[in-house]
Amino acid sequence: MTEVETGPGSGAAGFAVSPEAAEETFRRLSEVQDTVARMVRRAKVLGRSVPLGGGYAGEIGAFMARYGVSDGDSAAESLTRFGRELEELKSRIEVALRRYDDRDRDAAEGVDCVGGG
Repeated sequence: MTEVETGPGSGAAGFAVSPEAAEETFRRLSEVQDTVARMVRRAKVLGRSVPLGGGYAGEIGAFMARYGVSDGDSAAESLTRFGRELEELKSRIEVALRRYDDRDRDAAEGVDCVGGG
């Protein structure tokens, strides 16, 4: 990544990312998404009631069920939200890559090569 000025005289700075780096980031985010999906499946398994008997074992079974799929703060719901955030990030990367390609194509159309040798 390199720091670049975002506007003439604006003093605002942004970041420019090479298309290769963006594509690699996209690929790695997809890997993280796959891992999150596996974690969601495992967390949902925790949400099943486990007949461990009474006493302390029963308390552990009840905790596992609450942790896996309780309302609002369960592992499965948190991971699912995180997966959606990853998808949104990937969408933003796709848009940025598409804009880069469009600008690159537009710039290439305006270049005339004369001479050489």
